[in-house]
Amino acid sequence: MGCVSPAVVVKAKRGRRRYLQLRVTPVVSCRRLERLLAGRLAEFRVIRCDEGEAVVRVPHTAVAAAREALNGDLGDGIAGETLATSGTLKGLQRRLAERK
Repeated sequence: MGCVSPAVVVKAKRGRRRYLQLRVTPVVSCRRLERLLAGRLAEFRVIRCDEGEAVVRVPHTAVAAAREALNGDLGDGIAGETLATSGTLKGLQRRLAERK
């Protein structure tokens, strides 16, 4: 029989995730972006935030609602625009590299 590592997490328990690439204008700090998103999304995590762009992780069941919440006015005169969505960070990076 195979040996299962204790570090392996079954997606059914952890939940599937989606990664959204977000452009924010004007440029804001990661901490401020997190505070703005906390009022709009129930469950999220800012994975990366740099120079007006951020990667936000959300549950796959909430991706449509997250896209709707992140496009347009985020509050305090800050606008957001989702650029891409992917199931993996690597796929998101590849998709963005193709666009540039």
